[in-house]
Amino acid sequence: EILYPCICIPGLLGNILTLVVLSKANMLSSTNAFLSALAVSDMVSLINDIIYFSVMVLSNSCPDIAYHIYVHFYPFAHFVFNIANSVSSWLTVSVAIERFLLVCFPAKSRTMCTRPRAIAGAVIINVVMLTVSMPYAFRYKTVQVFDDLKNQTSLKLNLTSLWQGDTFSVYYSWSINFLRCNIPLTLLIILNACIIKALLKLRAKNRSRYIHRQKVTFMLVIIIMKFLLCTTPDAILSTFYKYGYTEDNFRVRGIREFTDMLLAFNAATNFVVYCVLSVTFRMNCKKLFCHKEVPAGDGGDRRSVYKLLSDRSIFWKQNKKSSCGL
Repeated sequence: EILYPCICIPGLLGNILTLVVLSKANMLSSTNAFLSALAVSDMVSLINDIIYFSVMVLSNSCPDIAYHIYVHFYPFAHFVFNIANSVSSWLTVSVAIERFLLVCFPAKSRTMCTRPRAIAGAVIINVVMLTVSMPYAFRYKTVQVFDDLKNQTSLKLNLTSLWQGDTFSVYYSWSINFLRCNIPLTLLIILNACIIKALLKLRAKNRSRYIHRQKVTFMLVIIIMKFLLCTTPDAILSTFYKYGYTEDNFRVRGIREFTDMLLAFNAATNFVVYCVLSVTFRMNCKKLFCHKEVPAGDGGDRRSVYKLLSDRSIFWKQNKKSSCGL
């Protein structure tokens, strides 16, 4: 009730701003197509968490109403949670693969890593993860039971007949956990190590023409490492326990609150990383709020402050070069 709103609400606003900035004309690249899709999946996850903690806050004042909302909302929320996290995992893997190709095979990557292919890849990831996660939509059902103590009927969440059998639930849970957590984490560790090694080689050769690409790659390496740190606890918990929540004991529920909070933190903080480590992203973000127009002269022409500052910097550089030549 304290940490979730502090993480989710600013994170949701940050992801909305990320989508706006990445839609600018000078930001339309293949990498940014994946990052835009990642922002959408993170927004879905954060909205899901916002509804969750809102129900928890409501339970303090109106427990009956909150429980009624919970038993109807949880089956759908559990399904959305798994889709959003699965999509985020594989989109992060896609970013790592693309960045590996751009750093290690720059010539081939010009034709391989295009924005249309990135958009198609993001769509395929969403469709595949939606398909394989469909059984989660049929995991729980809301039923009415008679309470002998209160002498009234009440609502309760039960597993459906599909999930009551151990054969399906065990094999499917292990399969989806490996697909959602273990395989992406393994690939990200390997790709991240290869990318860092390639960056060190470029720095050792002092290839200044690749300096912009190295900065972008460093930013994406931070995104990947943050994803690894925040996702690994959930992957461990999902592997050693049956993947659920409402039917778990209180110890597992308590641990899961922390692992889910780390997932929310990962979804909420990409905007901060972009602002800190990407000059282009930061400048485009500033233009959304600080794009003032100033008069350029008597003719009524109005020019952007950023254009004027750019012209002034070019003027001073030219004067500096001319003075050095003299």
